[in-house]
Amino acid sequence: MFYGYIGDTRSLNDVITGLLQGRSGTLELFINRYFLSLKVEDGAITEFRSDLELFNRKKVNSYNLLVYCLAEMLSNPEGFFAFYEEAKVSGTPLEAPVGTDELMIQATIVRRELDEVLDKIISPYAIFKAVGRDAAVGFFEGKNVVEAIALSGEPVVTVVRRIRDFLLEGKLDIYEFREGEGPEELEIDYMMEGVPLKRVNIVAILESLRNGAFSGIAKISGPTYTINIFYEGGEIFAVYPVDYDVFEFFLTPDRNAELSLVTLDRSIVRFIALRYLARPEINTVSSNFMEISKLFLGLSKHRKNALLLISEKKGDRFIVFREGRLLISLLESEGIFKISGSLRFEEPYFVSLFFHRKVDNIASLVYLFMINEVLSVFMKHAPTKMSTMILREVVKYPFLTFSEGKLHLTLNPGEEEEQKLLNLLSFLLDLGAQEIGEEKQQEELEFHLRPFKDIFRVLDIDRYLKIKH
Repeated sequence: MFYGYIGDTRSLNDVITGLLQGRSGTLELFINRYFLSLKVEDGAITEFRSDLELFNRKKVNSYNLLVYCLAEMLSNPEGFFAFYEEAKVSGTPLEAPVGTDELMIQATIVRRELDEVLDKIISPYAIFKAVGRDAAVGFFEGKNVVEAIALSGEPVVTVVRRIRDFLLEGKLDIYEFREGEGPEELEIDYMMEGVPLKRVNIVAILESLRNGAFSGIAKISGPTYTINIFYEGGEIFAVYPVDYDVFEFFLTPDRNAELSLVTLDRSIVRFIALRYLARPEINTVSSNFMEISKLFLGLSKHRKNALLLISEKKGDRFIVFREGRLLISLLESEGIFKISGSLRFEEPYFVSLFFHRKVDNIASLVYLFMINEVLSVFMKHAPTKMSTMILREVVKYPFLTFSEGKLHLTLNPGEEEEQKLLNLLSFLLDLGAQEIGEEKQQEELEFHLRPFKDIFRVLDIDRYLKIKH
């Protein structure tokens, strides 16, 4: 078995034309966000599998599609490869075996021709509209470059040159751009960076984020702590650390703290939250003990939804995969996120892997906050009796600890813990009604919660509390 990093066109050419010379087996490539697997017999390619599966309803020119896949990789030839000396491919057979030299020559020519076409249409997924009644032009109606190449019986170079010529002659136009096809170009932006909280109104900021459907991270940095608040579509879905009383903080913010607002596409913000709130499948394993190329290839081949975290000397690299596609690579250095285009990692580095799962904890934090408010009412009336009763009850909840008159979380709560917190809140409210009277309890709770009125309104906390009045 052979595996490693590919950093440029020459490296990719060496792997395909050199490594495969006279060999039989399977070559897997993850290049420019694309996955390609090639079955090799005596140095010739006989079968392939790619992540471009757009044509299952029609007969595909498999040779054209293979050349196009490799041409796309040549536009940014960086990634990883692995060669296995056994046949692992179960994909599209080629009508005739293809030599590796021929394949590279064809892909190189197509790449050059594609660059000329893309100057005019921006994306290979732009949909063409035929102008006039020319039958040759009509073939391209409703297709994009990829479909035209894959569904044509003509050589791939001929198809691309014909597209170029028809565009120049005005016989082809762009009808629409389809979303969701091909690699996405995601961006990151800082709405605020290191703004002192003493200069802003925290409630106004919260309201603005909600009304503006903000997706990203609100990061509050103090002298000895950092709070990460995760947003999707204007709604908070999680807070880290989970044992921090974020509602008290909103009420009386630390005037020495600073606020940064990082705008992220809503498709990736939940992946970034995994780093803080999920349990990793692989936890900080040194690069000395694992091969990163196998990890990239495996995530892509098996179409995983995952966050790959690479911790280097210069910072943490957040690499997001959705259904096996690499969506974005972010480098966090000195608390600042920026897009990182390279997949070259500085040795030694440490690898963590998080598979996508639900990490929402805001409902649990609301329930815990309310539980602690109920406890503060209890303590006022019968501190000794209530402390004993509460401690007896809390031992049933291993994810909670009782300290200084308050309950705190010891882990990020999942759906099971969320339900248990809700049950505990209901139990305490019923207990309070029995011990001090329902009306008295309600009056005192309303008094305790009055300062949080604006915060609860802005965050729409009532939606979590409709289960119990």
